[in-house]
Amino acid sequence: MNDATTGILSFKSRSSSLAVASIVVWLAAAASAGPLGIWSAIGGTAVALGLAVLLFGRPASTALLKPSPRLILLGAVAGGLMAVTTYVLYPLLAQIVPFIVIDTAELYAAFRAPSLVVASLALVPVILGEELVWRGVVQASLVQRLGAWRGVALAAVVYAAVHVPLGSPVLVAVAFFCGLAWGTLRAKTSSLVPTLVAHLLWDGLVLLWLPLDTR
Repeated sequence: MNDATTGILSFKSRSSSLAVASIVVWLAAAASAGPLGIWSAIGGTAVALGLAVLLFGRPASTALLKPSPRLILLGAVAGGLMAVTTYVLYPLLAQIVPFIVIDTAELYAAFRAPSLVVASLALVPVILGEELVWRGVVQASLVQRLGAWRGVALAAVVYAAVHVPLGSPVLVAVAFFCGLAWGTLRAKTSSLVPTLVAHLLWDGLVLLWLPLDTR
């Protein structure tokens, strides 16, 4: 057995503890986002936990992040489709549930605290950490115990639930549906590359560069 295989097996044996710890820390970060700001609280936590995943499971993480043209293209297509779906559905849902407009405006106010340049630069390490934690550790741990699709579904539920302390129903709903999409990509490809690309593209477009409230 080579060193990489040994490292992956060792990481899997510790993944449950790391998954539970990540959930608890993420909840605490979400609860502190009011005074600290969403970028400092959630973004800082994502980066710190992502570094922990890389530190304790480097061979496994490296394998999950190995790129290929097919995986990158798949992620770009998925992210583009998610963004288009968001742009189509948002005005329709806003007419049915006007509260969505108010909640979305409050979310954008939080995300716009730093400048667009700073937020764009921070997006890559934040989303890399988020994917390492949620699809790389939490979902993987649940899939090991529950099977692929129940694990993906429960991971999306937990991913949404840890955003509840932020007080935004829109963010919780978006986290659930995006979590399902990114989790399915992870399960289908056994890689974090498509989820990382799709997540970056969707967040970059919808949160920063072509926001819903300016369309």
